[in-house]
Formats: sequence, structure tokens, C-alpha cells
Amino acid sequence: MTTIVPAALEQFQIDPLSDKPEIAKELGQDEFMKLMMAQLKNQDPMKPMDNGEFLGQMAQFSTVTGIGDMQASLETLTETFSSNQTLQATSLVGQEVLIEDSSFELNGDSPVSGSFQLEVGSGDVKLDITDAAGNVVQQIGLGDFGAGRHSFTWDGLNNQGQRMPPGKYSASVTAQKGEGYEAVTVLSSRVIDSVEFGAGGQSTLNTVEGDVLTMADIRQIKNVDPVLSTQP
Repeated sequence: MTTIVPAALEQFQIDPLSDKPEIAKELGQDEFMKLMMAQLKNQDPMKPMDNGEFLGQMAQFSTVTGIGDMQASLETLTETFSSNQTLQATSLVGQEVLIEDSSFELNGDSPVSGSFQLEVGSGDVKLDITDAAGNVVQQIGLGDFGAGRHSFTWDGLNNQGQRMPPGKYSASVTAQKGEGYEAVTVLSSRVIDSVEFGAGGQSTLNTVEGDVLTMADIRQIKNVDPVLSTQP
């Protein structure tokens, strides 16, 4: 532990027996250097400060200064990141985005579209459309696909060719793997309606469809015709 001579402490009016935490707050960079010089001037000539002890104090000073500089840099970086995220979020208003969600809204006669992600190719990919009650209304064989992201479209009809009423539906995609089938990730479209800014620069995205998203939820951004911005 570093030993500070009494004469040096007197120059800063520091009680060597004090354990008040606010003392540490009073010693900044300038005070630390002055205290070091005072120690050198007031050290006992018969018992000069050990080189190792002196170097230890300098190392402590360098460590504290380095931590302070790093903290300031991190705060600046955080502010810059928040500003960039805010700017990016506002530019998304009116844009169509893809999110990892299998649900979508059917509005009138307009078909709906989505995407699915295959980690490896499959010789048989199937699409099931279910209504809000969980009933399968249409099953579609999509065929074979290679690895990657692919799109699908549902025309809003059931297996009997009848048009389904507007409302919320879900899509599930399964791909053949070996002797069986496994579910794959489904992405659905949303249109960003507005952006809300919270404390600390955090922003949330409100969609036309009623979802509340963050930037981390978005998997792809598309341009969309403003005239069609109310369509999913």
C-alpha cells in the first residue's frame, strides 16, 4: 500500500486518519501530481522513498487516468451510436420491412407475401396458412429450393378456392430434411408508420399493422410506394 508522508498531506489539509470517501474525489490529476512532488520534497533523507513504491504510485495514477479516458471515450461512442440509430429509425417511416414473425393481416382482395429462410437446400418445401383460431385454411406445395431466403405469396383463398375474410392469419413453412420435415424461419412484411423516442436515445418503431418493433427486430428493409403504405 502506498505511504504518504504527513508533510505532504498537510499541504492539502488531508487528515491521514480520515476514512471519508469524499477525499478521493478531491484529488484530481493536478492534485495527484502536486502530492507526488510534495512527497519527494518532504521525504526523510535517511529513509528515501523506495523506487518500487514510487513506481507503484505512478502506475496507480496511470491506471486511474486511463480508466477515466476510456470511460469518456465510451460515453462519446454511446452518444454517437444513439444519434446514428435515431437518424436511421426516422428514415424508416413509410418503408416496408421484414421481421421474424409468421403472422400477417389479410386485407380485402390484396394478396399477402412473406419470406422463409433455408439453412440448407430442400427438395420439398410446404406452406400452411392458418386462421386466428389455428385452423389450416390452405396448404401449398412450394417445390424445391436451395439454401437462402425465398419469397412466397398467398392469394387469400382456401383449399376450396373460396376467398377468406379479412383478418389475422399465420404462415408456417416446413422443408424436407432426410426422411422427415422441419419448420423453418418465416419472415413477414410490416410498414413503419411512426417512430417514438424514449429515454437514453432508445427508439421504437410503430407499424401500420399495430406492431411495436426495435431496430434489432428488422431483418430486411424494402422501398415501398407511399400510395400502398397501408398494405401489409
